[in-house]
Amino acid sequence: MTTASIITETQDASQEKDTLSITAEKRDTKKTHIHNARKLMRQQHSGVLSTLSLSMKGFPFGSITPYLMTEEGDIVIYASDIAQHSRNMKVESKVSLCVHDAHAQDSQAIARVTLCAYAEIDAVDKDLQQAYFTLFPQAKAYVKAHDFRFYLLHVDRVRYIGGFGEIYWFSQEEWSESLPVSAQSKAAIEHMHADHADALADIVNAFAIKSGVNKGTVKMLTCYAEGFHYIVVRSTESDSDTCNRQFIPFLKEVNEDYSLRKAMVELTKYSR
Repeated sequence: MTTASIITETQDASQEKDTLSITAEKRDTKKTHIHNARKLMRQQHSGVLSTLSLSMKGFPFGSITPYLMTEEGDIVIYASDIAQHSRNMKVESKVSLCVHDAHAQDSQAIARVTLCAYAEIDAVDKDLQQAYFTLFPQAKAYVKAHDFRFYLLHVDRVRYIGGFGEIYWFSQEEWSESLPVSAQSKAAIEHMHADHADALADIVNAFAIKSGVNKGTVKMLTCYAEGFHYIVVRSTESDSDTCNRQFIPFLKEVNEDYSLRKAMVELTKYSR
């Protein structure tokens, strides 16, 4: 082998290594944006659902609706048969849900997510229905009124704008990659309530807008790879307490190398 060929092979190997490094860096960067987008979806509890109007043929019809995001990143909504959205979705399943940071002041600079999805009626299982009612207990009153039904929005593609210059499309496969923790969440919530009520109070006092939360008043509602929902029960729990639900993100997303237990421990340490 000549000196020239050795140099060429060395250069090729170096270029291949650089290409692989750049590819890995881009992949990690995209994963970070996906995590941020999913975290935003957890932090908000309502968005603009747009369906294709029947009465105004071809026009998108948008209105605010509460939602629950599943572990896979699909969307659960609860709507009456007499609602325009329901009528539209029964004929045309293509929908979108736009969610933004409701607390930000600059509407052009805020993070926002648009989910493009296909709506399926009566496709929400009992566990997901209960999860929805946990976040929106007032919706239980609608069960026997106005023929309310659950819809599952199967996400097909996601558009995320994190800020100026941070614009991404995510595929369904990329969007749904988050590690499921539902098998651990119930036990984790019970454990935190029973043995670490002080830690929950410390976490909420560190992250909440209003501090002064006492031990034993924080109730965890959910637990996901991105963080958990909670309420602060002031005296006796009521629906109004749950309407004031908040979401606290973990310092890092739970994954195979970063367990749910470790996420809670590090969040507690950070809060103290």
